[in-house]
Amino acid sequence: MAERAKEISLDMYVTANSPGEISGWVVPVLREIRAKLWQCRITLVILPCQYASGEELSLGARSGADRCVGLKSLSKLLSDPEEKKFDVKKRLLLHLGGDMFFSVCLSKKIGAPLWAYSPRPRWKFFVDRYFAPDDAAAERFKKAGVKPEKFHRIGNIALDSVHLIETEEETREFLGLPSDAPVLSCLTGSRPIEYTEGIRLFAAVAGMVAEKIPNLRVLFPLAPTVREDLLQTALAIAGIAWFGEARVREIDIGGGRRATVVRDRTLEALNCSKLAIAVPGTNNLQAAALYLPYIMALPLDRADEFPLDGLAGNIPLWLPGVRAIKKALIVRKNERTSFVSLPNKIARRMIAPEIRGFFEPKVVARMAIGLLESPEKLKEMSRAFWELTHERGAAALLAGHVEKFAKEVMR
Repeated sequence: MAERAKEISLDMYVTANSPGEISGWVVPVLREIRAKLWQCRITLVILPCQYASGEELSLGARSGADRCVGLKSLSKLLSDPEEKKFDVKKRLLLHLGGDMFFSVCLSKKIGAPLWAYSPRPRWKFFVDRYFAPDDAAAERFKKAGVKPEKFHRIGNIALDSVHLIETEEETREFLGLPSDAPVLSCLTGSRPIEYTEGIRLFAAVAGMVAEKIPNLRVLFPLAPTVREDLLQTALAIAGIAWFGEARVREIDIGGGRRATVVRDRTLEALNCSKLAIAVPGTNNLQAAALYLPYIMALPLDRADEFPLDGLAGNIPLWLPGVRAIKKALIVRKNERTSFVSLPNKIARRMIAPEIRGFFEPKVVARMAIGLLESPEKLKEMSRAFWELTHERGAAALLAGHVEKFAKEVMR
């Protein structure tokens, strides 16, 4: 370990949590850092968060980090005498998601400067450098009195996560999709409450749309954190037949039609699609980055199961009346929120339609059919997404700052 410590140019810690943060921010940033600093050791720390799916450690292990640990494991790791052989001057902590309070505490514990990718100047007296995703965020830092040299406007990192492994033709061949068939993709999310509910809703929607659109093919691209045992249970409860052996391959969407369930090719499936239907999440921004029109659907029928920020999110649901109160809070918050889908938030206008609240599948189906039958509306949405997302390279810019830091501490 002592020799290994001498070889490392930078001992870097990265904090994040939810699946969207790991796949949308951590993966592209680590890929760029690796390209610039091959001697950098990276430890990904998964922070506790009410929005977690429960599969973050598994996903983080495939992010490109040398080590992936939770806070409990991190404490044990840092107490190892061998860790003390690393030069603290070569340490850096990069916050890429989760509660920044934990990152502030960790930076003090390991004696490393704290850098944060954030749209707002949170914990500004403890953060050494900020990276802002857009002009609106940069303006917030200026108004908050953050010194110009302390923050950098780099762009939206999630756009750099749109990294296709194959062409549309190759994906269509792999999935058995005719070259001229229109494709509808249904994105059910990465958390159990999202995909167990979403599979039922979107299967019904897909069946109605397929009935009206000739030759339509339907895909269900699954997030890498989806547990197939939970998915199969949800399908069984909903009375939806599934077909496959050890894994779900297809599901029945009615009328003798089936939808293909896709694993490991989420972006490639979207790249083949004419329209997507999605729950809120990082996948909305990834669809926009592929200039793919989509409809965001957020059913609130089981809103009491949704995570909440602050104290309300930590009150046990088994207490009398808590479920009703929590559901009422979320419904009220929804009514007061102009935009939920990330591209709409960034644009500050409704580019992609949002269907939120209590609604029947036919409401979403009618909108999807209307869009699929209107090439001009689809083109208009695609153009708006191009204008919003064509700027790329945020991950490389951030990695450039890390590289500069590493060179400075090595002098």
